[in-house]
Amino acid sequence: MLAFLPCTRGSAQVMGNYQQQNNAASFDNYQPQYRAIPRPAKITDNGKLEFTINSLFNKTADSYLAIFSIFQAGTTAETTNSAMNGRVNALVDKLRGLGVADEDIYVDMVNFLPTYAFETEKKIFSKKTLTEVPTGFQLQKNIHIRYKNPELLDQIVTAAATQEIYDIIKVDYQIDRPQDVYVELRKMAFEYLETIKTRYAENGMRLDTMYFTTAENAWVTYPGDRYQSYTAFASQNLSPQQRGDSNVEQAKKPTLRFYNAIPANDYDLVVNPNLLEPAAQFTYSLKVQFTQPERVPGVITEVRTQYYLMTPEGELRPINISKE
Repeated sequence: MLAFLPCTRGSAQVMGNYQQQNNAASFDNYQPQYRAIPRPAKITDNGKLEFTINSLFNKTADSYLAIFSIFQAGTTAETTNSAMNGRVNALVDKLRGLGVADEDIYVDMVNFLPTYAFETEKKIFSKKTLTEVPTGFQLQKNIHIRYKNPELLDQIVTAAATQEIYDIIKVDYQIDRPQDVYVELRKMAFEYLETIKTRYAENGMRLDTMYFTTAENAWVTYPGDRYQSYTAFASQNLSPQQRGDSNVEQAKKPTLRFYNAIPANDYDLVVNPNLLEPAAQFTYSLKVQFTQPERVPGVITEVRTQYYLMTPEGELRPINISKE
């Protein structure tokens, strides 16, 4: 039997160990409406008409930032720092050979701490004493590496491994001008709104004569927040008779991960819908509510005709003429 069992959200190794162990919950509340599921339209009776226009922009990264953690322990501060610098400098040399410029490399000093251990001191006529004494130093630095070609990461990881640097904390996807993406999404949404108004006008309903209010919301999710974990394995189902009184030891199943992009089901407008690689996903939602003006009661003008009779004396006397 082949079973696919979902696990908690995680991230691929390319996303880094930090995001693998600390699953970001920023977008766990994302609940797509999935328009593939039919939902009935609603008609309001208060003279209001509401539209929600959702747009999605899938933007591949302009550059990437990989952060590696380097740990070094030693007996003295000098030897610890010297060993650390030797590893860092060797890695920087290899990165230059891969075409990474010096301005795209940054070494971040994280901490430099002494280490202690307890030493047993035995005295005559007294209890054993445990005394804390310094034993050495621990140094941690992080190296930030920026690159534009995603295929270069494999070579960067290999170069880091030659210096026993294995901990890739995370990989950030960087967008040079995110504001341009939001400008484009807002423009698309309002242009789409104009097409809606045109269609209604063609059917006798002038939305541009109504009062309207708007609200908008925008946010972005990066690939590190969109990786999920699962396990896939074929396992035998044992019946109670087969189990008997035996102890059953199950093999450890590997945890696999995949990039699960936000689906386009719930969006009216989508830029770059056919994703091949992980991307930053920008969304923009525009809500517009049209309200019909209150109808002014029509004015009815009633014309009344009054007839008069002038007497020989020159007096005007009203006369009633009934209409039959």
